[in-house]
Amino acid sequence: MGHNLPDHHYTSTAVRQGRHWQTRCDQYPGVSCQARTLHQAAEQQRRSLAHVTDMPEASITVEVVPVLPDAVRRRLSRAKELRRMATWANHAAATEIRAAARELARMELSLRDIGSILGVSHQRAHQLVSYGTEPEKR
Repeated sequence: MGHNLPDHHYTSTAVRQGRHWQTRCDQYPGVSCQARTLHQAAEQQRRSLAHVTDMPEASITVEVVPVLPDAVRRRLSRAKELRRMATWANHAAATEIRAAARELARMELSLRDIGSILGVSHQRAHQLVSYGTEPEKR
């Protein structure tokens, strides 16, 4: 179909044992390896799966899923939620800045003054005041 993506995707579960990751393929439990890094584990799993399935290595992807302590998983979940909130807050802040710029423009302040008040250049002030009001260019 003209795409260059691997055709066969496998997952492997990795458990930390000392200084190594013990990794076992979820679809082929007999395919396991021990590696220092998750990246190395994925590569080793990919080579082993190519051998076991008799498929070209390039057609195989392996997603290694590490088993993490509950405390780490909770922190990662919280970080993901905070990033989502930050994205929302950034969009909301941008909307408020544009609204403030338009209100200042309605007060007939110069773009330089608007820029000074908002802490941006006068060019950026012009963009904020004009956002959504300029006709589309074709």
